[in-house]
Amino acid sequence: MIPLLILGLLKEQPASYGYELLAKMEANYFEYFVRFTKGSFYYNIQQLEAKGLIERVFSEPHKEEKEKNRYTLTTAGEKEFKRLFLRYGKKNEPITFPFYTPLLFEDQVAPEQMVQLLESQIAQTQEKIRLIEVALANPAEQLRPNFLKMMENSRQHHQVNLAWFQEQLAEYK
Repeated sequence: MIPLLILGLLKEQPASYGYELLAKMEANYFEYFVRFTKGSFYYNIQQLEAKGLIERVFSEPHKEEKEKNRYTLTTAGEKEFKRLFLRYGKKNEPITFPFYTPLLFEDQVAPEQMVQLLESQIAQTQEKIRLIEVALANPAEQLRPNFLKMMENSRQHHQVNLAWFQEQLAEYK
């Protein structure tokens, strides 16, 4: 999905520097939806360029600029954006939650281990809720229109999980 994010941002703001795109992804909390690092971001930039989906627009860097390469979409990049938009927009995959797999074998471990795992899940979920609330505390005009709805939905999912973890923990105490 990183290519979709890059192509979409270039569609919004043609002739952007790579670091500008990465900063926008971070400022818009894209990591809530897609895992990426600086390395994976620049790898995807290189791949998109190699495939002819984006191209460099060379310019002389000013002193305050970090790099000299600006990028813009090609005609093929426009088509790829539309294809990826539909591909990911149509997906509705089941929620995969790594914790569920060990839970299948909870009868094979000591109750103390389950308490430890549940307490860990509770702490992690509380932190996710806190981070969402931090993101939602930004002025609405600085966030993308659907971001608020998506974050509210995500917070509700985490609150449901938190309540469920707490119910499971109560059974062990």
